Amino acid sequence: MNWRAVLTHRFVYVPLAAAVLVGAWNLHVAANADGVIEGVVRDGAGRPVADADVIFFERNFVNYQEKFRARTDAAGAYRFENMQVHVGQLEARTPGGARSQRLQLRLWFRAQHTRADPLVVGAS
Repeated sequence: MNWRAVLTHRFVYVPLAAAVLVGAWNLHVAANADGVIEGVVRDGAGRPVADADVIFFERNFVNYQEKFRARTDAAGAYRFENMQVHVGQLEARTPGGARSQRLQLRLWFRAQHTRADPLVVGAS
């Protein structure tokens, strides 16, 4: 039997390739499923906003409900940990009352480690 011909036949090669892709995807998920969502809050001029509240809204059947809050540091950075979600929205609010637009998050898998786009407060 010619093993090279058997292994390169499409009825063997295609399922083998699919198995390799599934295995690689599962390794990627395992390495990146720590549930961290992080990002920065900036003002309209691009400067970091300290002490802003960043609110994570989780989708239910009808609308989005506030689930978690984080506060920005001096560099405008925030971080949520152990997030077991794959869809949600982020919004920043400053102590002075300025708000950002809500940023939609759609992750490829639950608990995906992601860096969100900057939230801009006070911009129209």
